[in-house]
Amino acid sequence: MARVSGFFDGLSADEVAERLARDVERAQQRAVAASAVRAEIEAVRERVSSPRRELSVVVDASGRLLDVALTDDALQLSAAALGRLLVETAGRAQQAAGVRAGRIAADAFGEDDPAVAHLRGEIDARASKADGPLGGIEYR
Repeated sequence: MARVSGFFDGLSADEVAERLARDVERAQQRAVAASAVRAEIEAVRERVSSPRRELSVVVDASGRLLDVALTDDALQLSAAALGRLLVETAGRAQQAAGVRAGRIAADAFGEDDPAVAHLRGEIDARASKADGPLGGIEYR
């Protein structure tokens, strides 16, 4: 049988067993933390209002639109302007929810954790697909 060299070279059987036990314990602790983080992220809700407060939206951490509230001022906008305002406001809420989810993960696992970097990469990718900041809305 061929011997694999590397990670355990130079360690006694007791040292290998001790290292493996520590690794298993760390993995179990991370799994518990990951479960708590998942629950906290699933509970994220962000409410964002349009610049002139014609409408507000609520989204969850995945960006799913949960609620839209319109004011009478919103009903004075053209259908096209209202649609753009809704999409742009929802995009801002999605970005805020993503940033909050990233903060939750970083607080639990550390800024340098690969899972945190992956989550932040997804948030950045989603934001880059958006049309940009609010401002191109035509009020009629």
